[in-house]
Amino acid sequence: ERLRNKKKAKKERQKQKKLEAKLEAEEKQRQSKKIAEEVQEQKEKKKERKVIEKTKPSPEKFIKTHKGVKYCDILEGTGPMIEDRKKVRVKYILRAKDKEGKVIDKGSNFGFSMGKGEVISGWEIGLLRMKQGGIRHIIVPPAAGYGTKDIGGGNGCLLYFEVTLLKC
Repeated sequence: ERLRNKKKAKKERQKQKKLEAKLEAEEKQRQSKKIAEEVQEQKEKKKERKVIEKTKPSPEKFIKTHKGVKYCDILEGTGPMIEDRKKVRVKYILRAKDKEGKVIDKGSNFGFSMGKGEVISGWEIGLLRMKQGGIRHIIVPPAAGYGTKDIGGGNGCLLYFEVTLLKC
């Protein structure tokens, strides 16, 4: 009787181990599937973002502000809005004249304090009310940029910025 109970208990433990192993394998499979779906979703978002970044907005979509600065949101951010006197991190491309113009400068993690005069006034004007994660195109005339100084696009040229707000 005792031997029979011992064998029965051993079979139960083996059954339990098999069940636990099966459940563990199913859980790993679910996690792997979830990770694969997340990776695919990230790839799709990245593709969409590249298409959005290549978009050339029509001149009518630009909003004119003071000093002749114009801006157009290509992608509205979902994060917090830029605040005055706070640190800001951006990715940008500076072109001469328009979207197809010569690339003068670019930065992938440029930081500055908003509203302290650390950047040209055209940037501070153009970045107002922008939300984190957004992409904005800003056209800065010489009066709000570098004046008649030649920074690579000719004396007193229009500056065309493509800005992505990384952190604020």
